[in-house]
Amino acid sequence: MAEESTRRSGLKPVDRRTFLRYGLIGATSAGLGGFAVASLGFLWPRLGDGFFGETAVGDAEELAATIQNERAPQRMEGGLSVIVWDPSISGADRVYGEHHQAILSDEVGLMALNSGSCPHLGCGVPWCQSSQWFECPCHGSRYNRLGEWQFGPAPRGLDRWPSFIDDEGQLVVDFGDLQTGPARTANILEQNPEGPSCVDA
Repeated sequence: MAEESTRRSGLKPVDRRTFLRYGLIGATSAGLGGFAVASLGFLWPRLGDGFFGETAVGDAEELAATIQNERAPQRMEGGLSVIVWDPSISGADRVYGEHHQAILSDEVGLMALNSGSCPHLGCGVPWCQSSQWFECPCHGSRYNRLGEWQFGPAPRGLDRWPSFIDDEGQLVVDFGDLQTGPARTANILEQNPEGPSCVDA
């Protein structure tokens, strides 16, 4: 009876092998398509997830005072760590002065480091208050107060963004121009750890 109705409708019966083949192709295509859509959503930047272009991040003098009083960088969204640096250190202005024009006095300047992404494999690099260094918890790379490489597998120092102080005294960071961090041989600060490390070697 079922065969008669199939013959009358003109449909060919689907054999088991064809059904399984099309089912496997359909399931694989659906899975890969879902993965592709999820990957695009992960990679596509969303407004509000960080800073873009030239952005004022705070009053420069207040930031410098807070950093000096707390002896710690000011960590902000988007992996930004604002640090104080001394342009009067021998060689510092030659290496860093061109892109870091946020200078408050002969001995106080501000610099914007990307501590949200270790140059080794992209882990976040938190500040260690006891050693006064940036220390990567993933693979042990360590960077001094200026973000210069000191130890570990990272190929260079922390990357950084150019910055300057605008007419209203605001620190402005150019998030559209990420600068590659200094080479391993750059050690302008020559800062030894000032206490125990926060990361096991």
